[in-house]
Amino acid sequence: MTPRDLELLADKLSPAIRRAFLQAVEASQRAATIQLVTELVAAGRVDALLAALGFDEARFSPVAEAIRSAFVGGAQAGIGELPVLSLRQQIRGSYNPASPSPVLRWSFDMRNPVAERWLRDNSSRLITGIIDDQRGLIRGALQQGMLVGRNPRQTPLDLVGRVSETGRRAGGMVGLTSQQAQFVANVRQQLASGEPRQMAAYFGRQRRDKRLDGIVNRAIKAGKPVAPADIEKIAGRYSDRLLALRGEVIARTESLTAMNAGREESYRQQVEAGRVLPENIECDWSATGDERTRHSHAAMNGQKRRFGDPFQTPSGALMHYPADTSLGAGPEETIQCRCMKQYRINMTAEVLRGRQVR
Repeated sequence: MTPRDLELLADKLSPAIRRAFLQAVEASQRAATIQLVTELVAAGRVDALLAALGFDEARFSPVAEAIRSAFVGGAQAGIGELPVLSLRQQIRGSYNPASPSPVLRWSFDMRNPVAERWLRDNSSRLITGIIDDQRGLIRGALQQGMLVGRNPRQTPLDLVGRVSETGRRAGGMVGLTSQQAQFVANVRQQLASGEPRQMAAYFGRQRRDKRLDGIVNRAIKAGKPVAPADIEKIAGRYSDRLLALRGEVIARTESLTAMNAGREESYRQQVEAGRVLPENIECDWSATGDERTRHSHAAMNGQKRRFGDPFQTPSGALMHYPADTSLGAGPEETIQCRCMKQYRINMTAEVLRGRQVR
């Protein structure tokens, strides 16, 4: 399997993860009435608001299922890479059996406790991270609203969005990271400032809807702030695009992580079953090698390990495979990592164990 093959598989599997995440966020936006959200915001009851919005494991279970499919896809790819082996019968004399040598069958069991634990722990890590982000986001929105004197009825709408022409809520900050939510708050401040330099800074935001640039240009030329209704429209569109970006990042990161983990688990199960020795599996770190590759990961290209021994980044982080977080590697080493682990079975050593390539 090549890095390109891995990317093509991610292209196939990541859309399901993205859709599941965005649908979960949309369901949360619809879950609570504005009146209830307003009451909880006014009372500062952050955890109660999260519960009312339905930010829990059940809400994001479709995301976990989509990640499971990516894990299975990676495991199947791993099994497909393994060579076909036959066990030569040790027979003395002239007897030559008519039946062929039995073939050593590689297999993968999704019910294996290690595979199930990885899926459970990975889903818990992702969902806990999303919920923690929302907790920080809501607290930040409350503080920001008080700081700038925002109408208490506006903050709930900032969080869950406003009803659009389609009848669906749009433009809310729910689902964003805390940092992205701050970006949206900054846009509102810039456009409401009436200060030309601050307002012009909006044009540096790559995810803005450029079709609305004319509104900002006209306000700058007139020396006035952007009208409140237009600010909500512009900030809402920007927020929607940031949410789409977050869906893309989560889908890409989680699909690649799950596929890499699935491949690793497929080899681990062969070792566990005694079909191959870990010291006979040679592993190489293969960096993607383009301008988007982390410098630290490019420096790891060609790093070799025996199966079971982790790779080490220049920063000291340890990973069994690209995007592995089990040994404490942080997001700076894992998010959207497109590197690949190459596995190679030392067949000479395996032949000495009584196996031969057919």
